[in-house]
Amino acid sequence: MCGLMMVRVSKVRHERRWQWVVLAALAAGVARAEPPAAAVQAPMDKVSVEQYQAQVKTLAGLVDACAADVAGCDAAKVGPDDRVDALKFQVRWTWLRQALTEARAAKPERRAELMKGAAERVAEMAQESAQPAEATDTAKLAEARKQADAILAGAEFRDVEEQSWWEQQKAKFWLRVGQALDGMAGVGSRFPWLGTLLEWLLFGGAAVGLVLFVRRSLLRQRLAVALNTQSQGLAWSREANDWAAQAEASARNGDWRDAVHSLYWATIVMLEGRRAWRHNPARTPREYVRLLKAGSAQQGALRGLTGIFERLWYGLREAGPADYERARGFYESLKDASATRAGAA
Repeated sequence: MCGLMMVRVSKVRHERRWQWVVLAALAAGVARAEPPAAAVQAPMDKVSVEQYQAQVKTLAGLVDACAADVAGCDAAKVGPDDRVDALKFQVRWTWLRQALTEARAAKPERRAELMKGAAERVAEMAQESAQPAEATDTAKLAEARKQADAILAGAEFRDVEEQSWWEQQKAKFWLRVGQALDGMAGVGSRFPWLGTLLEWLLFGGAAVGLVLFVRRSLLRQRLAVALNTQSQGLAWSREANDWAAQAEASARNGDWRDAVHSLYWATIVMLEGRRAWRHNPARTPREYVRLLKAGSAQQGALRGLTGIFERLWYGLREAGPADYERARGFYESLKDASATRAGAA
């Protein structure tokens, strides 16, 4: 059986630029070299052909022991990798260590499947190692090397530059990240309940986040309504004060009729700003009186002020200081009562 030999490219200067070239080995029986592991490689021992054959038999027994009992799945018993100088090749046992480690944590069916594949591979290596004579053919190995050199002479292997220290550190970092992810790959099989727990945590976190979002939105809406209400109240208050100032100015000028008119509207705007009723400019003065609580002091004061206003403004009667003072008294009583109710609220 013709084997495949993986040759590490010696012409590439940096450790990340090496390539393994598949050599169509012309020599029958050349043992297959294992590709380097993604993680840090195990130590390598220099052994003879006989020692290598004995190692293969020992590992075959280790595979059989693991297939029979999970206690026999001990990756530490694999030992270091081998370098057989007589046959000009190296053997990496990383694949077997990984298979034993995975089999130790796997179910019996999966362990049997892993050990079956490992047993077939070890048996094939034992068969290849039993024919060392052909593998030592120097001429055939030289021809294989010549073909490898021809491949390495291609443009894709030229102008290889050595990486900087920073690039090397980044490569080491991502190597450790890959190792950590490889270690997490078997967590799901060892802890089947972990997936369900993560699902509940994700859904629970999403629900809590939604509740917090809704609560925050409601608080913002409530604050916006409060600020809007406060701003409207301030606007009504300013307008009422403007009407009262206009009444004072008219009284100083002796225009008592306009003074009572301004004082009346200062009262209406003040009560409207304190939510005694909803704004509706189409109401008549007596409709405003009926909107207040029947028999209350507020209704009585507004009725008295409305009577003075209607008699002077709509009745076109002559007004005097006494009329203004009476209207002023009703205004002050309504202002004090409204302020007391607003403070209590």
